Amino acid sequence: MTSSAVNEQIQEQIPSNTERLKVLVTSDQPRAELEAKLANLEVDVIWQKIAQPLSGLEDTFTFRHLKPVFDEADKAGVDLVIAVDSTLDKFTLGVRKLMTGNFILLNIHHTSLILAKLLLENHGSLSAKKSIFITDLLEKLFAKQEAPITTIATLPSPLMEQESFQESDTSETLFISENQEIILKGQNDSLGYLLSRLVQAAKKAKMENKTLFDSLITIYNDFGFQREKNLAVSIEEPSQKVFFKKIIARLKKKPPLTLGMTEIISIEDLSNGTMKNLLSGRIVSSQSPSANALQIQLGNNSKILIFPTEQKINFFFTSQGKLIKKDDFNTLNTQFDQRVIKLLSEINRLGLEN
Repeated sequence: MTSSAVNEQIQEQIPSNTERLKVLVTSDQPRAELEAKLANLEVDVIWQKIAQPLSGLEDTFTFRHLKPVFDEADKAGVDLVIAVDSTLDKFTLGVRKLMTGNFILLNIHHTSLILAKLLLENHGSLSAKKSIFITDLLEKLFAKQEAPITTIATLPSPLMEQESFQESDTSETLFISENQEIILKGQNDSLGYLLSRLVQAAKKAKMENKTLFDSLITIYNDFGFQREKNLAVSIEEPSQKVFFKKIIARLKKKPPLTLGMTEIISIEDLSNGTMKNLLSGRIVSSQSPSANALQIQLGNNSKILIFPTEQKINFFFTSQGKLIKKDDFNTLNTQFDQRVIKLLSEINRLGLEN
């Protein structure tokens, strides 16, 4: 039997799923227009009031917000959960890891990767502007399609009020904020359009006995697995400001050779646009946006962005690795999160040294 004949036989043994996709929309108040738009895609749509809505501009949906919704969605045989904030149209997705598995909450990095890949495949003139706290894997996706993408140091909510958003663009521009705001400028109904594209992708995946989680894994297998984690620490007290100011000064003037038993490759000072290679001593121009921040590159494919503001200091950790199969996802996330804890402890230790 030829290999093509074997493949055809295997495909016949794994029929596509013909059941309609079931979508649950959850928000603080009904979204009738959005529900109708999604229902027109020939999927089943139900709405459920979210028990704990977002409370502020920087608040984002977490598993804590959506755990009760996921429990109900699981009982109802729902395939996809969409959480929407009525104030700023922030949104996030809950997807099944397996067709009949538990729901997992996609973070803003996961959602933006899946969505960007869908748009790049169908929009000839798409560009993007993203927050510095959003995955830089997007740059690889856009580079592959030879599409422009810009990283912006400060991209707070509401996006529509930011100067970078209000500037005129000659093409459709995808804006991505770390606060779960994603807007496609150039679309009259950005939220409805973006969610429609995601629902269509979920519908297609279900027909192939897959979920949107498989789409994410495909991206990681193509471009490399990456884990992002942003930790914010309050510095409202004068003593806290002094403590972290000392850490930043130490990293600028006399950085240690290692952090967490991993050598430091380079330190990038975004305030003056320079990057110093600690191995060679060479100083080159930074490619990052201007900001009062430092970025540390470690030898284990990890980097740390230290970004202070008046009220808090953000530690944005990025770790890279190789993803072999779906089962590795949780294991790698746990390993990288443990690495983050150790690195943050090492950074804090710098503030305690004389």
